[in-house]
Amino acid sequence: MPFIWVAVALLVLIIMQRWIHAHLHGLSLLITGRPQWAVALYAIILFPGVLLHEVSHWLMATVLGVRTGSMSLIPRLKPDGSVQLGYVEYYKGKTLGPIRESLIGGAPLIAGTAVILLIGFRVFGVTNLAAAVQTGSIDNLTLALTDIFATNDILVWLYLLFAISNAMLPSPSDRRAWPAFLLIMAVLTAVLFLIGLDDEIMAGLAGPAATVFGYLGTGLSMAIGINILFMLLIAALEAVISRIRGVNVVYSNSKPPEGSKNMVV
Repeated sequence: MPFIWVAVALLVLIIMQRWIHAHLHGLSLLITGRPQWAVALYAIILFPGVLLHEVSHWLMATVLGVRTGSMSLIPRLKPDGSVQLGYVEYYKGKTLGPIRESLIGGAPLIAGTAVILLIGFRVFGVTNLAAAVQTGSIDNLTLALTDIFATNDILVWLYLLFAISNAMLPSPSDRRAWPAFLLIMAVLTAVLFLIGLDDEIMAGLAGPAATVFGYLGTGLSMAIGINILFMLLIAALEAVISRIRGVNVVYSNSKPPEGSKNMVV
């Protein structure tokens, strides 16, 4: 069950992230009125998450003994119109292999989830909230929510959770080696099955795997909750500023309202 929820939560986060990145860029364009300034504002908002994303790539590559090159946190517009918020160069020699490359590519997800869990448990005390939900008591739930909203610097912590949640998912280039990695795991599983060691190995891994995916699912669930809150905020701000300025943001797959002034993202 933890594995299934992690798979579902990742799919939900991917859909959410696409919407958030598009509309956050659109909101930035509404606020600044200039494409280059909009990219800069969009990048500044997500900067804590982008910093963690790129540093985690660099750290994982260093730990695995992979030589790294330059790292950039300066956003730039790509020829296809998308925005690259940062990158880390590492050398893909013949000895790199799909396992190490997959670990480097997945490092932002691991680091981002770890930081989300750290903030959730240490700052917001989500353990108390989970316990209150399990009791089914409205009084306990109200008390737990009151404690969360009374957290010092709550807006700062919510912003950090939002920025990290929307920069921790591996990009397509980060996932390039994953098919080969999964193929290796499938072959290894088949070999264990053929020699009759699959039950013994799986029994030993079941407990640790359930724990790891349980924590990962908790972190992804928190990210989904934070994203829902900020999606509502972004949509509201976009509607208000569009009305004030008399300009609508038109996304690439949207049809612009007739007779309106439009900005295209």
